[in-house]
Amino acid sequence: MKTVKYEIKLKGLATPDGTISVKALLDLMGSLTDCAERGLRLAVEGSSVKTGRTPAWLDRAVDFTISGLKKGSTVLSLDAPQLGEVIGDELRQQDLWVTPPAPGDTALTLFAKSLHDTTKENLESDYYDSGVLKGLLSFKRFMKTDVSTIEILSKARPADRISLTSSGLEKVERLKVKTPEPHAIIVSGQLDAIHHSRRRFLLALPDQTIQGRIDDKHLTAESLREYWGKEVTIKGIVHFKPSGKVQLLEAHVIKHKAPGEEIFAEMPQAFTDMELFGEVMQKPDRKDWLQKVWAQWPGDEPIEEILQDLKN
Repeated sequence: MKTVKYEIKLKGLATPDGTISVKALLDLMGSLTDCAERGLRLAVEGSSVKTGRTPAWLDRAVDFTISGLKKGSTVLSLDAPQLGEVIGDELRQQDLWVTPPAPGDTALTLFAKSLHDTTKENLESDYYDSGVLKGLLSFKRFMKTDVSTIEILSKARPADRISLTSSGLEKVERLKVKTPEPHAIIVSGQLDAIHHSRRRFLLALPDQTIQGRIDDKHLTAESLREYWGKEVTIKGIVHFKPSGKVQLLEAHVIKHKAPGEEIFAEMPQAFTDMELFGEVMQKPDRKDWLQKVWAQWPGDEPIEEILQDLKN
């Protein structure tokens, strides 16, 4: 199997030069593997976190090998599989909105891109979401108790350089606070494009086009065919970028749009947890109309009754 060789340089360990405790090693590799997995999953599937069994290709992509340990302060040699070897056709399939990883990339390549964009505080990046930010913040405890800096380098791939510092993680913390949490949504628009093999679609709204993916626990790729070019209403979970723009719509239900469902043609405003808390405190009598509709739709109730509930 083709791999890329990296060196992980750790500064500040309490153990002698060229050594690392088992606990510290487990903490380091746990966070590193988790971040690499989340960044790669975001690039390939559109969301960094998903319930259910982890795909076999993802397990293989983050199956790193520690091939050496040396002084200066402590340097770990690590081999990472090339993605072309472990994912194959997944990388060669056309993508609707982000550039798929190259066959010579590794999971650490995507980790590096995620970290570069977070430290630059790029609010429109496609290489991180709330799940990736959460993964990066898992390094906080390790860096507080074990090391001062973590640097990952590859002579073969200089662009994959990763440098983790406390100040960098403070930027990640700020982005996490800015990023609205995923939440339930009902939205109507035209299914503008479909990528059948990857279960992806574009949904055209009056003022924007959003990127979507069906949740295969609820829908099949085959179910998209009848909706191409048609007006539809989708029930699902929307994920956001730190800027508040939609990153991904995860569809749980898709149906032809019924008369009266034009009310769902606009995306609701995205709030961070802090903003939402402030609004609730200012309006204690505020009712969550979406939760009421979410529990009923699609069901036996005519759309006219649901719309009347909304008006009331």
